[in-house]
Amino acid sequence: MEQQLYGYLQFEQQLLQEMIRLATKEQSALVNYHISELSEITSFQEALITNIRQAEDKRIALLMQWLGLSRKEAASLKLSALEEKIQNTAIGSEIKKIRTDLHSMIEQLQNLNTTNRLLTNRAKTNVKEMMDYITGGRAVCNMSV
Repeated sequence: MEQQLYGYLQFEQQLLQEMIRLATKEQSALVNYHISELSEITSFQEALITNIRQAEDKRIALLMQWLGLSRKEAASLKLSALEEKIQNTAIGSEIKKIRTDLHSMIEQLQNLNTTNRLLTNRAKTNVKEMMDYITGGRAVCNMSV
């Protein structure tokens, strides 16, 4: 069971690394005005999120079976608490490394997402200001711009 858990955590770590790569690519597309790339990146992100949810569900199911926990307890179980239950010291130390790596990766992804949100809002505001300037604030085709 410990080896399975370790495998699930490694897989989730790989998925998170791919999410960081896509967020970085999204940021580059936003900065360089490569609008056509954004829809492709977004579709990849949606597929990746589905894979992350499935991986998380498998990990939770494993914890429920292994430790006899409810779904809620297994979902809220922290890796630091789980480290104490690992008897294989090699796997325990690897899980501790994964825990620290996941923490830094999540922080990096949060920073990227915050920056991307800011860039998106700024672009949206710029487009609105340009449209207001062009139309003089009037309605175009019976629609307010």
